[in-house]
Amino acid sequence: MKAIKIINTIAIGTPFALFLIDLVVQGGFSIFALLSTMFTGFVQVILGLFLMIRFPKNIHYKSYIIAVVLYFLVGLMVVFSDSNNDGFIYIFYIIPPCLAVYLSILIYSHPNNELSQ
Repeated sequence: MKAIKIINTIAIGTPFALFLIDLVVQGGFSIFALLSTMFTGFVQVILGLFLMIRFPKNIHYKSYIIAVVLYFLVGLMVVFSDSNNDGFIYIFYIIPPCLAVYLSILIYSHPNNELSQ
């Protein structure tokens, strides 16, 4: 579990670090910070799948994966629908940080030796 915590910390810290570097040097690192959020999401989905497979009875990991799948399914429906969903689309900017916080809380709330059981 310690390795998972370190990987999650690096994945979450990378966008913030790049944004802070951009604030200091004004070198255009903010675009890299935005792009690295995709890396963060990818890493967190992989970690969520790993934890769900490792702990199949834990309902929280299952609910995280279900929320991720629903997010992408609803997103695809919104993108390919013909209706005007301008007011609804802003919720898609809020959900990924909420999912990241949720998985981080799940990861950091368990002891380091949990995977060795």
